[in-house]
Amino acid sequence: MASEDEPVAKAAYDELADTYADEVRTNPYNADLEFPATSSLVPDVDGKRVLDAGCGTGAYTEWLLDRGADVVGVDVSEAMLAHARERVGDRATFHRADLAAPLEFAETDAFDGVVSALALGYVEEWRESFSEFARILEPGGFFVFSTGHPFDQFPFGGDDGRANYFDVELAEKNWEVDVPYYRRPVSAVVNPLLESGFRLERLLEPRPTERFEETWPERYEKESRYPVFLCVRSRLS
Repeated sequence: MASEDEPVAKAAYDELADTYADEVRTNPYNADLEFPATSSLVPDVDGKRVLDAGCGTGAYTEWLLDRGADVVGVDVSEAMLAHARERVGDRATFHRADLAAPLEFAETDAFDGVVSALALGYVEEWRESFSEFARILEPGGFFVFSTGHPFDQFPFGGDDGRANYFDVELAEKNWEVDVPYYRRPVSAVVNPLLESGFRLERLLEPRPTERFEETWPERYEKESRYPVFLCVRSRLS
């Protein structure tokens, strides 16, 4: 678990960075469930300035660069950033930054778009983060993000009676190490977005692709019927 003075999942991702760099390319939940849905929401980025917020090991950074974007990537884990730099070289600029804090490197109206894939679940209070994204975006700029689906993360019928769906609560998932994250209700996903000046354009609850079925058939049926991720496209009013 993170100490009180560092972001909640930093230590876990520092430890997981090497494994994550390999698995993000092939893990069906990333490559064949979340990525196809989130990337489908991103508008044309050719010649656009895009912030990859929570860039991790650089999967979306590389994808955006390949489509002609001028990309700045940020992440709280220097170990993850090292993999991102190795992946794309000097094609992008990277900063170590906490999405829960002001992005001091970025001027007002500095970007045309923000993409944040599966990173905001490690931030407790989204209003401050979304307000900061609104500050650094030009009017009309897009904000695309993905997060764990609230219905997948809440232990309906399987908890000890203390969990509260309507609260933003700290939880843990176990990969190779325990990774803390914040689960939240649907209202705590949508309302901070609207209150920060964004308008909701599209929402996806992705289903696994055919390649997911080929790769992990024993999980395909369940994930075809139950939500895992929530993917959102919005635009600054």
